[in-house]
Formats: sequence, structure tokens, C-alpha cells
Amino acid sequence: MDEGQQQGPVPQGPQQHWQQQGYPPPGYVSYGYPQPGPWQGQPFQQPPKRRRRMPAMIGALGLAAVLVTGSVAWGIDQHAAAHSSQLAQALSPADVAAKVSPGLVNVNTVLGFEGARAAGTGIVLTPDGEVLTNHHVVQGATQISVVDVGNGKTYQASVVGYDDNHDVAVLKLKDASGLQTAKIGDSSSVKLGDQVVGIGNAGGVGGQPSYAAGKVTGLNQAITATDESGQDPENLTGLIATDANIQAGDSGGPLANTSGEVVGVDTAGSGGSGSQNQPGQTAFDPGNPGFGNPGSGDPGFGDPGSGNPGSGNPGSGNPGFGDPGFGNGGFGGGQSQGDGQGDGPGSQGNSQGNTTTPTQGFAIPINQAMAIADQIESGQASADVHIGASPILGITVLANGTQGAVVNDVVANGKAAQAGLSAGDVITRVGGTAVDSADALATALNEHHPGDKVAVTWIDQTGRQHTADIELTTGPVR
Repeated sequence: MDEGQQQGPVPQGPQQHWQQQGYPPPGYVSYGYPQPGPWQGQPFQQPPKRRRRMPAMIGALGLAAVLVTGSVAWGIDQHAAAHSSQLAQALSPADVAAKVSPGLVNVNTVLGFEGARAAGTGIVLTPDGEVLTNHHVVQGATQISVVDVGNGKTYQASVVGYDDNHDVAVLKLKDASGLQTAKIGDSSSVKLGDQVVGIGNAGGVGGQPSYAAGKVTGLNQAITATDESGQDPENLTGLIATDANIQAGDSGGPLANTSGEVVGVDTAGSGGSGSQNQPGQTAFDPGNPGFGNPGSGDPGFGDPGSGNPGSGNPGSGNPGFGDPGFGNGGFGGGQSQGDGQGDGPGSQGNSQGNTTTPTQGFAIPINQAMAIADQIESGQASADVHIGASPILGITVLANGTQGAVVNDVVANGKAAQAGLSAGDVITRVGGTAVDSADALATALNEHHPGDKVAVTWIDQTGRQHTADIELTTGPVR
């Protein structure tokens, strides 16, 4: 596939509603809970990359995420990795998954303060529990826990730091030791046509990760992700494209080569016509998902769609949770996998319910992700990288302020309320930085950390100006 701009992801994660007025956010509901089963449903979409837009949840008091630092570095020996890849015998997709899975975690989050939950995947970097994942997997989380695939234990996790513009985050597991780690490869050695395996917590069902085989179909790809209305586009560039069937819940998981080395971090996907777009993290709520029965063939490295139609029964379930965030519609027909005439044994057939064109997944090259992880671990904040927990003022704001950030509500008895802020006030400056919008307020706050006292200037509804030092508290991951 030629390099180019991919259009059309329509992310619909629950966090997208936070920038709207009101607290709790209007329409903030969770999705249907997927029933167990490998690789049913349609591929996911990456949630919106919001230009640091002010979340409405910025006003709520949250569970503290502890800043954890350390001296571990994750350098990539690119020459050694490339050499070992060339010498290693190619593994089957199942063997790749078996080799990589013990170095993964299933990530579970509580979003905001309404009890909504979400799930994704993480890659274990160190035996003491440093984990690489996507930023959007933990975005909006007030609590994070993970289940280590290697030992089956559950750990509480905190955010070491994140880069929301490049969709990378690093977590630290509490009291973890002796964890199996994933083998990090060299993404600069990836070539078009390379066989790869996407591995992750597909559907957010937990347990042993699922996997899907495919090929690299593009390098240095760019995608434009938008919200569900097609607005607020954000770009991710330099991505690896694959026809492996990346799914909801796989975000933060590995794209591995046939030596069992991680060469990318699964981050986004686009469905063919007839598919329902899903975010990379899977949110939960009681529902009646409608998945078809899987076909009888095992997926292999063959070209998807090149074989005869699979023998599975597509789409036999009842519609479940199509339109994420609203709970309407359905995932539609299930996916059937047959023993088609692909390039390898057990190649995937082309009978997929409600899908008429191939799906496509995208992964962040592991070299890029690890460079960001190194920066986060070293505590080097920048315009892109935020270190530690996300600070909040204890207010909600309206999204449409033009002369400042218009306060919509104030958390009772919080620091902002104690300083005298009230609904209708307009914040014009934070810590010496001028504020002319909700986005600008979010950017200004992102320069600080929970516990910092910052000078906040605002104009009340009578036109009087006030300035007070307000202590920031811990909120959801921004």
C-alpha cells in the first residue's frame, strides 16, 4: 500500500463528552459488555486526540495517582534485535502469541466518577512492573488495575507519564516483582509484506490474550482521527499499517514479528463498509451483544480474503452495542474464519458478517514508543510529555468560552470553592499564563502537578477581578 493519509476514524470513547457543559457529563454512558470469544465484532477506532481540550471532569476530585520514578532505562539494541530476527526461525501465529503473551497485562480502568469501566492491553517492560500502553487506554481513568498474563495476579497501577499527542503512556504496577517481560524488537527493520501478529485483550474479556495474523501493508502511514461528529481532527503519523484484525481492547498491545519480538504498539483501526467503529479501549455495561459463531478454521499468515469463504455462521447473535457511548445499534454479524487458500496453512477465509471490505489496523513503531517511554521514565517533561498525575482545579467549565474559561460548576467544599470561584465566573489567567478558552485552561494546568499552588485570576459576574492561590488536586488522566 502506498503512503498516504487515511481518513475516517470516528472515535466514540466515553471521555469525549467531558468537554461539554455539565457535571457529570451529559450522555456519559458505557457500552455493552462483550461476551467471551476470539475476534468477534468489528475493529476499533482510536478515541479523539483532543488538542488538550478542557475535560468537564476537570472539576471533580479524583483518586490520587502516585508519581513513581526509577532508574530503569529501556534502550533498544537495534543491531542485535535485527540480527536475532534474521537468524530466528519464523514461528506460527499461535507460537508467536504463546511466546509474547506472558509479557502482557490486561488493563482495566474506572472512568470518571460514574462507575463506567474500560479495558485495554499493556506491554510489560521491566520485572518490577513498568508497563507500556496507549494514552487513550488510560485517558479519563480515576482508577487503574491490571491483570498480569504471566502470573495471573492483579495489581493496582499508577501513571508515570504520558504523551497524548503520540498516544503513549507508561504505567507502574504497585508491589510488582519478577514479572515476565516482552521482548522488544526493532521497528526500523520492518518491511512491507512482513508477517505479523496482533495480540491483545480483544473485546475486553480478560484472560489469555487473543491474536490475529496478518501482513504489514504500509509504513510511515498517517491517519486522521475525529470525534463522532467528524469534527476536531487529530493526526497520528509514522504508523505501521497491517491487515491483521486489530480489535476493541487490543489497544496498547503488541504487534509482533514472527520471532516473537514487539515491533509496534496497536493503537487504531478502521473498519470496512458495514462495520461499526469501536475505540481501542472497550467499555463495559450490561448488554446483550450479538456476535456470530466463529468459523472452524484457525487464522494463519495467508492473505485475508484470498481463500474460500469460511464455514462459520455469521451474525447469529442479537444486536448488542454498536454506537459506543450511547448503547444503540449493534455490532452486527459475527466473523467467520475458514481454511481458505492463502499463503500459509489455516489462512483466513473471507466470510465476515456485515463486512464487505478489508479492515486495517495501525500500530505505533516500537522504536518511537520506546523513545517516548525512556523520556517519561527519566522524568523529562516537555510540550508533549506530561509526567505524573493530572492536576485539576475542582471546577467544570463550558466548552464555548472565547474571552476565558467560563466556570459551569464548582465542586462543593473544594479548593476552588474555598477561594471564592463560582458558576458564571470567567477564568482569564492561571499561574502567569493567559487563558482565553477551555483549551487554554487545560494547557495551563498541564504545566503543573497535583499539590501545586497556582495563582488563578478570574472575573465575576459583576465585572470585578479576583486573584487567589489555589491548590491543585488529582483528577482523571487527561
